[in-house]
Amino acid sequence: MLRLALIICLATCLPRPGLATEPAAPELRRQVLELVEQLDSDRFDIRRKAAASLDELAAQPDAQRLLAVELRRVLVSAEVSFEVRRRLEQTLLRLPEVDIEPARTVTPEEIERLVRQLEDDSYGVRLGATKRLEWLLRTPALSVSIMVGLKARLAQGERTAEIRQRLIPLYDRARGLWLSSDPADWPPLNISDEEIDRWVDQLAALPSDRTRSAAWEAERELSDLLARDKLVPRVKRALEAKLSESRLDPRAAARLKKLLDLTRPAMVAEYWQGRQNLGEQHLLVGVPSLGPGAQRPSHFDRIDDNSAHCVSGNSLSPGDYPVGVAFPHPQQPTRAFFHLVNLPTPRRRMAYTHSVKEDDAKRLAAISRRTFERILAERRALSDHELSLLAQFDPNEISRFAGKYFLQVDDSLKSNSPRGGAIGQPSRHGTICIMLMTTGTKLAIPGLLEAIKKDRFLPATKTSPYQWQWIAALAIAVRDPWPDVDVWLAGLIDRADPLAVERDASAELGATAAALLLKRREQSAFQFGLEPVVDPWLGRLGIDGWRFSSPEARRKVLQWWRQEAARAHQAGHPSRGVLAASL
Repeated sequence: MLRLALIICLATCLPRPGLATEPAAPELRRQVLELVEQLDSDRFDIRRKAAASLDELAAQPDAQRLLAVELRRVLVSAEVSFEVRRRLEQTLLRLPEVDIEPARTVTPEEIERLVRQLEDDSYGVRLGATKRLEWLLRTPALSVSIMVGLKARLAQGERTAEIRQRLIPLYDRARGLWLSSDPADWPPLNISDEEIDRWVDQLAALPSDRTRSAAWEAERELSDLLARDKLVPRVKRALEAKLSESRLDPRAAARLKKLLDLTRPAMVAEYWQGRQNLGEQHLLVGVPSLGPGAQRPSHFDRIDDNSAHCVSGNSLSPGDYPVGVAFPHPQQPTRAFFHLVNLPTPRRRMAYTHSVKEDDAKRLAAISRRTFERILAERRALSDHELSLLAQFDPNEISRFAGKYFLQVDDSLKSNSPRGGAIGQPSRHGTICIMLMTTGTKLAIPGLLEAIKKDRFLPATKTSPYQWQWIAALAIAVRDPWPDVDVWLAGLIDRADPLAVERDASAELGATAAALLLKRREQSAFQFGLEPVVDPWLGRLGIDGWRFSSPEARRKVLQWWRQEAARAHQAGHPSRGVLAASL
């Protein structure tokens, strides 16, 4: 029974591209299915032998990634027992981090069964159902079906507080996905004014132990109606009519007003520092808000998805500010930024409360991407404060942005006073390269190399001696190498460019690239006639500067690489063979 359930489960899983086409995958999948079935055997000797076989597989480097994929595919099945699940999760701790694609399809009957299993007496059954529903929720199209099933279950009066605590987190997650999806994809809803009035009456009634679920259902149904922009005026009229009644209980009035307030345009001002969201100020548009200890009220009288107008504030001066992107904090322009969020409708207000529950890293990546897209659309040079603030953004997003920016905006000197010391006064592009040197990823390489090829950087001078663009590329090659990094390094060996001009002794680009290549291939640079050049800035980046002791030393490295590339070509790496021919 377990084996059949796992086969059905795995049929709904799609491994990420590149994994499913591995020749060993079908055989490994069969082996994993057998081992999982044996781990659930009633006989101890069979379970022990299966566990040992699983450990042997996990110890094989060539099988580790595929094994991790197969185990994760198994673990999104609801049928795996608690004991087997715990054993597989322990094995995964020793395997690479991998991911599997969300579900393709799922039947309404399965969703209904999984929702029922959340209330099962067995902890293992409840855990399995929870894990599978969490995986299914990675497919946004399934969120509505899961949300409806969970809402119906929660609306039933016999649910205990313990059961509700199990259901509500999954329901909130499903509802958040629904609210964040495109309303154009939602099925149409026909609702009468009488139904709206009935839910408003239920919400206004004082709930007892018997009617509490009806009040919860009414609040959920009305909130879901408010998520549909076309229905907002009708729900708003019904709420206002009930609130206008005399002798309305204050507690009932508070519940109704809470929903009515959702119909008022709002916004949020987020404060970010150290790549974390450290504070939020929720404001109603057009309504001054004086917080505890504040000297002035925070007041925005206008906002849309592009800009907002500040009338007064404690950190922000009156004026217009961008919306949906980051901008420097006026008092901490190099260390923190503001992010304004426009929430004009109940749907967007409710969706925001779910979005802030996401990992800060994911939210920061989205803010970074929108910010960089707007900068590129405006085709403008970054200000000095914006350049200093780049380290606060997502490393992958700044890496993607950098090359596009280099190619689109001309390099120039910054407007602030020159910096002293060995670093000199980097240009605007040079400042970005310095940031890439320490936090950039391999995603920066295509754009960075294209910008170098097209000579998009100001030449190094006595006041700014370093070739930051080349140093950034070398630093990324060390810290986050890309697949063809060896080919790239080898292509630089003939370059005699100094990494710092106007120096009596400077590391050379070609020699430093050669030394990095030799180190990657576990060869000694000294044996090939390279000499180290002490440079404090290169040393801080984990790069040893080098130069060739003679022309013969350079030829020696080139000859060694031809041999390496020829061997690689014979072993089935044609790109390296092409390089060998070109050398």
